[in-house]
Amino acid sequence: MSVIALVVAVFQPEASSFLQYRNDFHKSGEIWRLISAHFVHLDWPHLLLNLSGLWLLWSLVGRALNADRWLLLIVLLSVSITVGLKVVAKEVDWYVGLSGLLYGMLSLGLVVKISEFKSPLTLVLALVLLKAALDSLYGPLTLMAMTDQRVVADAHIFGVFAGCCFGLLCRFCIVRKNKKPGPFGPGFLSESGRDGRI
Repeated sequence: MSVIALVVAVFQPEASSFLQYRNDFHKSGEIWRLISAHFVHLDWPHLLLNLSGLWLLWSLVGRALNADRWLLLIVLLSVSITVGLKVVAKEVDWYVGLSGLLYGMLSLGLVVKISEFKSPLTLVLALVLLKAALDSLYGPLTLMAMTDQRVVADAHIFGVFAGCCFGLLCRFCIVRKNKKPGPFGPGFLSESGRDGRI
């Protein structure tokens, strides 16, 4: 993900016009924008801030799932967030950035990794949910909000919602994996995600 975002940044601003989310993308059949928008950034500070968040969350929940499952879920999260912007946040004309996807990945990973209610990760998940709620009520409380760049808080909210939903689905599939073979069969979790107690 980091490499993709860095390569896209090298080809700015041309890449942004071709890859960013636009609320009229469906009229011209540009469906790649459902995913590509999350890898485009406004400028280098925006990119570096999001990459820092990516590396931090990966150190926390990156080993919760196998790499191929993460890839599938990143695609599903990306599409879910941009569809949310299209259907619910119709006032958003365009969007770029990784932050909504980061919220989704973090929420998903936490839901999968939490082994018991008293886990410290439960508190982290509660803080993520609280942060998303505050973003919705009072506007985004981020470093980007301190600049003149607009932060689309709706993307954060859609990311958390989709992440929690997919995380619960993953847990359901994990519970059933020993009973019935399926697409989330043995090996779905990494060794850390399966055996770890945090």
